[in-house]
Amino acid sequence: MALTERDKDILARIWQDRMLYTSQIERIFFPSPQAANIRLRRLWENGYLDRYFLPTLIFHGSSEALYVLGRKGADVVSVGLGVERAKVMQGMRYLKWKTGTKSFLLTLDHTLATAEFRIAFEEATADHPQVQYGRWVPERMCQDEYQTWKLMGGKVIGKFRPDGFGQYWHGDRLFSFFVEVDLATMSHKAFASKVQRYLDYSKSGRYEERFGAKFFRVLVATVGSGRLQNLKRTTEKHTDSIFWFTTLGQVCRERFFGKVWHRTGKDGLHSLLDKARGKGVTSDR
Repeated sequence: MALTERDKDILARIWQDRMLYTSQIERIFFPSPQAANIRLRRLWENGYLDRYFLPTLIFHGSSEALYVLGRKGADVVSVGLGVERAKVMQGMRYLKWKTGTKSFLLTLDHTLATAEFRIAFEEATADHPQVQYGRWVPERMCQDEYQTWKLMGGKVIGKFRPDGFGQYWHGDRLFSFFVEVDLATMSHKAFASKVQRYLDYSKSGRYEERFGAKFFRVLVATVGSGRLQNLKRTTEKHTDSIFWFTTLGQVCRERFFGKVWHRTGKDGLHSLLDKARGKGVTSDR
């Protein structure tokens, strides 16, 4: 099989996002479902992709084909992205198919919901006449470590694991954000700990060194309005800035940049394009 540049891009994208449904791949790369099905089937038949049909998930209502990287696809990604093959294979070992366990299905749902957030962001920037797409760094490529100092505890090495990182331009302003997809599986105490890690990461100086920007927001997409308000109240005990909240149902190309976001320390609904303090680069407020 002779691979096209689009084929190579599909393999790279699936590795970055870990797994994608047929319909998600179609929205990114193909003009129609028929074109997507024909090409994905060929990639699967030739060993570049593996596919599965899984039980209905929380995030996705139907059991359509779910694609992950195959072993021949790992070779292509390794060469194309300059990633060691062992690292690519390590990413594949993440997908141990234990379909009978609840934890497996929740992990699957979280991964696919994060991929959907990325697609919605890309579609929204493409549709909006005043917004220009910057970049997206997937979860597996934006994990980091940082140093912080705790009172009476000395130096501490913190582990930083967001679900993704994105940037977009609105006029002359660069907006940067980390993503947290919340399926209500985390306790409020655990979420508060995550909030503190973001604050520590910001203060450590590691963010500016790693991502080349001074400020960032944290966009939290969760399962419903009740959970949203609870997370917002938990966050406001630690900070009145940085964190923005919406529900997963609002994360789509039509509403992504609309007034669907709740902000810590503020009432009402807000848009990601609202003017921020500072010149040239948006503040984290």
